Amino acid sequence: MSKIIAILAAVLSISSVAPAHAQTDLAALAAAAKQEKEVVWYTTTSAGDNQAIVAGFSKKYPSLKVQVLRSTGEKLRQRILTEAAAGQFYSDTASVSSMEMGLLKSKNLLQPYDPPEAANYPAATKDKEKYFTAIYARNFVMGYNTAMIAEKDRPKDWPDLLDPKWKGKFGIDEEEFEWYGTLVEYWGREKAGKFMKALAAQQPTLRRGHSLLAQLLAAGEFPIAVVFPFEIEQLKRSGAPVEWSNSSDPIVTSINAVGLSTKAPHPNASRLLINYILSEEGQTIIRNVSRVPIRPGVRPNVAKLDQSTLKIHYVPADMFRKIADYEKEFRDLFWKKS
Repeated sequence: MSKIIAILAAVLSISSVAPAHAQTDLAALAAAAKQEKEVVWYTTTSAGDNQAIVAGFSKKYPSLKVQVLRSTGEKLRQRILTEAAAGQFYSDTASVSSMEMGLLKSKNLLQPYDPPEAANYPAATKDKEKYFTAIYARNFVMGYNTAMIAEKDRPKDWPDLLDPKWKGKFGIDEEEFEWYGTLVEYWGREKAGKFMKALAAQQPTLRRGHSLLAQLLAAGEFPIAVVFPFEIEQLKRSGAPVEWSNSSDPIVTSINAVGLSTKAPHPNASRLLINYILSEEGQTIIRNVSRVPIRPGVRPNVAKLDQSTLKIHYVPADMFRKIADYEKEFRDLFWKKS
């Protein structure tokens, strides 16, 4: 009996006071998580992709049930903020863009946690104060329809879009605020301002959603579009006449990151899920669903997508402080021209 009491005491101790910064004993963490029985994951990752991760996690930890709430970044952020304002905390783990993570951190809706697996990640892909770590990348690139553009005319860098022959012949997301703001910060106001004004004068076709843009590009609605390359690679595998440029400077990159909710109802199960997503096994699943994994050593399905070979500039996590201004500027420039 005394032995059982000692074991229970140890488990309860781990469950109630598991450290936020360094939980290196995954066996003890798993034992504590088992007592919590479930974990609630708020994510922007598409249903099929997040379910692949859940399947792998559930196979490894069958005693834990994963509840997933999937939505867009804006809706998920608003839900978390609304719940917090009402004193309700349902989310254990959140995975949204680094910009959204920066906002949640600023609102004290994340707690610091240094996952053991995060030690394998480059410093640029995780928060300096250990509030979140990147799990996959979304690169903003120029995609083009190879049946519509001769090889010698295919665009390679952003200024190529200003060629008069592309006027009215390329597509861009009508809410491309992250890309816009990151180029402003990377190039500076003067250079970026001149480029964006000239780009708007090219009268791009505005559509909502990068998946739609990629599909319309493949269908020949326009010869060029600003897209995510992993979606172009998916279309290529189905035989679509599309390709993308990997020589733009910079390739603006938004990272989807994962973090621990500040008042997670199931904190240990949440830490276990975060570690799993960051692990080699979790990142391999992300690779296998055609996402672009962040963990070094887990190569993407297509060599061209290897992040170490691209001229990447990450969307700053603190961009949320300026995003309203960038949104207004983008709308004023592009929406009035459409």
